[in-house]
Amino acid sequence: MKLLSISLTILLFFCQVLTVSASENEAYEEYLKDQKAFEEYAKQQNEAFASYLDEQERDFEKFQAEIKQKWGEFLGSSQKEWVSYDEDKMSRSFVDFENGTVTIDVLLPVEQKQPVKVAEKKIKEQLKKTLSNQWPTKKNPLAGQVLVQKKEPLSQKNIETFVQKELKPKIKVTKLPPTKDKVQKQKISVSFELVPEHLKVRAEQYKPMVLKYSSKRNIDPSVIFGMIHTESCFNPMARSHIPAYGLMQIVPKSGGVDAYEFVYKKKKVPSPKSLYQPDFNIQLGIGYVDKIKNVYFKGVNNETSAYLMTVAAYNTGIGNVSKAFTGKTVLSPAIKRANTMTPKQVHEQLMDHLTYEEPKDYMRRVFSRSKMYR
Repeated sequence: MKLLSISLTILLFFCQVLTVSASENEAYEEYLKDQKAFEEYAKQQNEAFASYLDEQERDFEKFQAEIKQKWGEFLGSSQKEWVSYDEDKMSRSFVDFENGTVTIDVLLPVEQKQPVKVAEKKIKEQLKKTLSNQWPTKKNPLAGQVLVQKKEPLSQKNIETFVQKELKPKIKVTKLPPTKDKVQKQKISVSFELVPEHLKVRAEQYKPMVLKYSSKRNIDPSVIFGMIHTESCFNPMARSHIPAYGLMQIVPKSGGVDAYEFVYKKKKVPSPKSLYQPDFNIQLGIGYVDKIKNVYFKGVNNETSAYLMTVAAYNTGIGNVSKAFTGKTVLSPAIKRANTMTPKQVHEQLMDHLTYEEPKDYMRRVFSRSKMYR
């Protein structure tokens, strides 16, 4: 009888083991299904995004060729510069968000009489467009940054006064060499400056968004302001060669996917068009900073050290930051080593051992500029 009892106990034990094993196997099988589904989704998204980039590249090359044919050169947008051509591509506005200048150029045939008078109309049209809410962001990022006679903000109402009294005396006419379209042209140009505190004015536009999402995720807003200042100089239409988009220069297929899943609990590649919208861009950007700092570098004990590593990783990637500490991309040994160091030593380690100069310069700029927003 005792032997039978022992046998039953052993049998029950193995049944439980088999049940647990079956349960674990089911969970693992479910994980594999989810993983396979995501891999398939990621593949589709990457293919769609690659197709989008190919189409954009073809359109851009066509656009670039048309501009070169008319202007003899191509002037395009970047992280801190925004260039907008009119429909016939015979006039353009160039906004330098970093240095705070706006230049308007107009092309006219070289035989055009009274070119300045004729160009005035085009200059006014470009001004109205530049100072309106017709930007892709649906809001004028230059609002309050141009003053008429150093007094009142430039608006649709006082453009005529601004052109006649302040721009007309500065207009320059330059005869251009023949271009590919074989039309001899002259370029009428005028430049003016934004207010000295233009960066601060733009920062104020985005302050409610930065504070909202920083507070929600317990992230230092001054660091976020330092990052936006460095990434785009508060140019919501920023686009780099990578390509990265918007105020916080988010790369859709890498940081964009990671941030979107972390914020919305869904896997999706955010579109470039959506990343040009300031609120969405800042939300994802701060979400990504939160994930780097409080998920990837969660084990870093010192807050200052964590921010140093987070800002470096935002620019150069998690793996490269890990390599700066251990020579390998594995996180845990890098975190363990960082925890044996003071923040000053962590800073020195990053500056001495990050592979590229760009993230070092990025860190210097971000933390120096963040002091302006405390």
